[in-house]
Amino acid sequence: MRRRLGLSACAAALAALTGVLRFWWDDAATEGVLVSAIGTLVSVAALVADVLRGDADPAPRSADEDRRRAADALAEAVREQWAAEARLRRLQDPEPIEVGWAPADRRLADHPENVGRGGRLPAPRAWRVEDLAAWFAGLPGRRLVVLGGPGSGKSVLAVRFVLARLAARRPGGPVPVLFPLAGWDPRHTGLRDWLADRLAADYRPLGAVLDGSRTLARGLLDTGLVLPVLDGFDELARPAYGEAVRRINAELDDDLPLLLTSRRAAWSAAVADGDVLTAAEVVELRPLDLAQASAHLERTARPLRTADGAPGTVWTPVLRELARRPRSAPARALTTPLMVTLARAVYGDTSRDPSELLDRERFASAGAVEEHLLGAFVPAAFADTDPRTASDAVRRLTLLARALHRRDTGRLAWWELESLLPRALRVFGPGLLSMAVLSALLLPVTVTRAVHQLAGVEDVLSLVAALVGQTLGFAFGVARLLPDGADGPDGGPAGEPNRRFLVRQGLTVVGVTGALWAAVAYADDLRFGFRFGSVTDGWLPDLLGGALFSLLFTLFFGTAGLSRRPVPLGLPWSGAGERATARLGGAVLLLGGAGTAGTVLLGRTGDPWTVLVGVTAAGAGTALLVSATRRAGREGALPARPGRVVRRFAAGMVRGTAVTLLTGVTACTLAGLAATGVTLLKSGAAPDLAGRHLDGWRFTEHDGVRTAATVRPVRGTLLLPGAGARPIAYPRGAEPPDCTIPLVPERRCVAFHSRETEFESRGGAVTVRLAAAAARPAAHEPARSSARGPVTVAYAANLRSVLPPDARAWLTQGPATAFAARCLPPFVAAGALVGLVGGCVCGIYRALSVPSDTMRATGPASSLRTDRTASFTRGGVVALLVACVCVPVTLLPGDWGGLVHVGTQLWLPLGTTAVALSAWGRFAVARVWLGVTGGLPWRLMAFLEDAHRRGVLRRSGAYFEFRHLRLQSHLAHDDIPASGPADAPPRPREAPGEPAGERGERGDRPFR
Repeated sequence: MRRRLGLSACAAALAALTGVLRFWWDDAATEGVLVSAIGTLVSVAALVADVLRGDADPAPRSADEDRRRAADALAEAVREQWAAEARLRRLQDPEPIEVGWAPADRRLADHPENVGRGGRLPAPRAWRVEDLAAWFAGLPGRRLVVLGGPGSGKSVLAVRFVLARLAARRPGGPVPVLFPLAGWDPRHTGLRDWLADRLAADYRPLGAVLDGSRTLARGLLDTGLVLPVLDGFDELARPAYGEAVRRINAELDDDLPLLLTSRRAAWSAAVADGDVLTAAEVVELRPLDLAQASAHLERTARPLRTADGAPGTVWTPVLRELARRPRSAPARALTTPLMVTLARAVYGDTSRDPSELLDRERFASAGAVEEHLLGAFVPAAFADTDPRTASDAVRRLTLLARALHRRDTGRLAWWELESLLPRALRVFGPGLLSMAVLSALLLPVTVTRAVHQLAGVEDVLSLVAALVGQTLGFAFGVARLLPDGADGPDGGPAGEPNRRFLVRQGLTVVGVTGALWAAVAYADDLRFGFRFGSVTDGWLPDLLGGALFSLLFTLFFGTAGLSRRPVPLGLPWSGAGERATARLGGAVLLLGGAGTAGTVLLGRTGDPWTVLVGVTAAGAGTALLVSATRRAGREGALPARPGRVVRRFAAGMVRGTAVTLLTGVTACTLAGLAATGVTLLKSGAAPDLAGRHLDGWRFTEHDGVRTAATVRPVRGTLLLPGAGARPIAYPRGAEPPDCTIPLVPERRCVAFHSRETEFESRGGAVTVRLAAAAARPAAHEPARSSARGPVTVAYAANLRSVLPPDARAWLTQGPATAFAARCLPPFVAAGALVGLVGGCVCGIYRALSVPSDTMRATGPASSLRTDRTASFTRGGVVALLVACVCVPVTLLPGDWGGLVHVGTQLWLPLGTTAVALSAWGRFAVARVWLGVTGGLPWRLMAFLEDAHRRGVLRRSGAYFEFRHLRLQSHLAHDDIPASGPADAPPRPREAPGEPAGERGERGDRPFR
């Protein structure tokens, strides 16, 4: 209640403040920006105060208590995950296929004395899978190996075993967790290390560090609170079988229970190469006999009347024939649960008749029957759609199966769909997305400028060159300046990058920056001095400048730890207090941003930058509200720690500022030296023009002061920075950057028409005097009055194009040290600004990034929404905080060095970069490309969810998987069908006494 009252009070205060500023402040643009700035400060203050205070100091708990609570949360998540999967497979509809089991060859198991631990082994209650879990609990060592052939039901047994053990589990007891072994390489990774990594990756909260060295996942393993269920031993590499068994025996405690599934041949090879599993009993699943398969198919098919009028099903005549031919290909194929469930799914639709399986010519072997059922399953799953949709579904699932096969995995993650893109697009895609979002946000600015003045050809070329340069620089940064999995702390995949990567990153930035600035100096004319935002000679400097600009973005986020292959991230709201604070901050930002943008809509100001500030603040506020309201799952297993977010922000900012300040100052200083050296080297000797006339120019020299004067009209635009600073002159056709800034009301641009222009050089430092300007400067602006009329002294570098080439060289002659003194300071100052901005980015990324809670996520779509909301939140907050940091830069007297241009150009692109480099940003690029090329549908997640609902895919946390590895393998090695309508399905069979085409209620179930 107190937080709600506080939210209402803050909203009322912000509305009142807006009204006061409306009447007291003359400049509406400044008023709007102040409202947004105050809203940002209020949000940050509320976050700091509430998080430092915390909900309440949690009662101290022991590490054992924390582990037990985490184990209980893990058990709930595992139960929800596999219970949902069992419902989707309809294991109880009407009941699972009952597979028998029996003790395996004793040569594949340990000695009975070791298995029984000196006692007698319990006698099995029955030879059925449903009794296996209870029999397992009676084993003294509680270790069991289950063998079976392909499709014999090993994975279904593992799922049923997990659910049975969870039903019998008591609070604080071991949690059965299913681990597919396909991703383990026992030759390079220990079992415990791999199990801990898989737990932390699949159930993100278990990645929390307990005591500075061990994760919570490792703590659960070490204390015996995890019962590993290792599924698919046969999916390991064949040479690793023996090493895998040795690793398991060496790393598992004596009292740690274990269940392992494998094919018989793989386990026999492992025992021959390595050893038996210590203290483990070994059992083997029996093949189904024809009577079991027939009973299941008859029970799950729709009742019909056969030709003789007796009750039956569509399977009745087929099964009678197979009973007479028990060695036939279909009878031998229907001995595994996989093939039986496939047959049920394929012929559950009235469009197909199972009597086709009796064709001896088509199905001469059991393998031919199995391939037929595997190939017919996906079309059967989509049988209720039109032929084109079914054909497209087969083609798209084949594409996904091949992608998984190339990556040697069975898990399909939405954030890994980027691997389906061409390599060039994987590198260039994030930059293109960032510029697309930025272009959409800058639309008001573009439209406003277009209304006032149409861009010329040179402006268009410069803009295109800058965009191309930014794309190239972004691509290089993505490829070279972002860490990969080996660059995390201690070689881990997450967290801040290690020192080795930071050194490599810094050296890369220093070298590339120096080389690019040397090229800029070679292509451009820097002899008149350097300031950011100046007019360049041609498009090449603009291209190089765009590349330099975008390199900064990837430098910041690479230093912060954003991976080259990002994973889903969430926001750190883990308690009611933090969520309430986030909602408060979001509401304040939303109201402040809406008020700021409203000043433009109400006609109080036409400044487009005011709209951008308001829209960004409102967007960040909306994202904060959504992130604090919508939950992907329940709260984390560990309690929120007061001040955690603030401490993470402070630690990230300190570390980020130190790294980026060192890198930025070093790179910019070297870049300034490189640009200075190249400019001096290419300058050469200049002709003596004193006392001469050339192309309408008169050249004189008195007491070391050189002048070049002309009476030809010169037109252009003056940028008046305000505060008595020297104006900056721009030639006609060149638009000055940032003519208006909300917080600097004196800053503006005016056109000039000089009837007499004079360049003056003192020691190589050149200024220009413009006589009889079209607009008389204000009293605080430097001007001289003479008989010729008002004279304005302005910065001359941008007007160098009106001078003859020899005149440029003659005017800029001077000592090299003086030239270096004019050029280097803006570079060094820019390096300092890079450090400050980089610290803010690192602090925000560190504070507002936590591993996505896939442990409690309801599915991949939930994980996607969480990452998308978090990405937009981070992007908006980064943009606003960087804008606040750059405010002092915009207030520098006289726009020193053109740093105002750097400050105004940094904040918004950094926000869009945060979105583009996220996992959701990469997914958006992949989705667009695959949708345009027709590889996958535009509504990709909806298609995958539909395939999951139809039983083709299954969900495992935030991942999709094919229902069975054999189905994935079949699709991966099959030809991708061409897009288009499929062949017409066979004519629906007609049951006696029933209208054609009528479908039974049981016909559309997925196989299990």
